[in-house]
Amino acid sequence: MLEDTNVKVASVVTDLFGVSGRRMLAALIAGERDPQALAGLALGRLRRKLPQLEVALTGQFTHHHATIIQASLELVDLLNRQIADLDSQIGELVTPLEPQITQLDSIPGVDKIAARDILAEIGTEMSRFGSAARLASWAGVCPGNNESAGKRRRGKSRKGNRYIRRVLVQCAWAARKTPTYLGRTFRRLEVRLGGKKAAVAVAHKILVIVYHLLAEGTLYDEERYDRLQPRQEAQQRQRAIKVLERLGYHVNLERVA
Repeated sequence: MLEDTNVKVASVVTDLFGVSGRRMLAALIAGERDPQALAGLALGRLRRKLPQLEVALTGQFTHHHATIIQASLELVDLLNRQIADLDSQIGELVTPLEPQITQLDSIPGVDKIAARDILAEIGTEMSRFGSAARLASWAGVCPGNNESAGKRRRGKSRKGNRYIRRVLVQCAWAARKTPTYLGRTFRRLEVRLGGKKAAVAVAHKILVIVYHLLAEGTLYDEERYDRLQPRQEAQQRQRAIKVLERLGYHVNLERVA
């Protein structure tokens, strides 16, 4: 609606529904049309952008637009109140699960809301799944299997619980920004596979970690998961040898005690 009136405030204000944005919208609805006066309602760091705000707030805003935006804001406020009420009810219901939420919250990329979502789908009793691999298969985040004539190719992951898969992928993207094992794994796979496939792969790792934390009653330990597995160590060693051989070196391996 603001774009229709040529009011480009959203291009300057990051959060249109923040304090400064709502102050400007309220003034527009009340009848204020002076761009300088509207820009003067900005607070905090946004005041550094007063010249840009004055230009962005120059438009053809009418009483008709004010009526529609007022109705839209009332709907936004209603939905926010309903969300707050539901969050409060959920908070009361998950109080007995606080120990498990704390466990999952310790995983990089997983916050308390994501932890609630994960527990809502898989519960807290991991014995029903039997193993982390079965849990990953049920959730649909296990690696695809496409092997023929002794050659293994990339396969698609199977369909599973789309709700937990969505949450885990979001957690994976959040972990990507961290200097942790999960973050480094995401960035390493992203170069070779692309962002989407890397996100699913890291989502799988997060779910495996979730399984072990819940099954063992422990918190996330970075050292435990950052340790190279024998297969990974062999792959890295072979990759390094090939690089040196391409550069013309002859490699003799000798383990240092």
